[in-house]
Amino acid sequence: MRSFHYKFLDKPKRWLLCPMCRKPMREPLQVSTYGHRFCDTCRQDLRVPVLL
Repeated sequence: MRSFHYKFLDKPKRWLLCPMCRKPMREPLQVSTYGHRFCDTCRQDLRVPVLL
């Protein structure tokens, strides 16, 4: 996955984490049908349309 591999000073907020890989999102995309956000890599695994 292309998520962040850094140590954060504080724990990242829950809304910044991808619900699939549970890591901070990198290049997040929003699914147009449900409004959920995922990492671009995770979203490609789902193959769903996104809002641009």
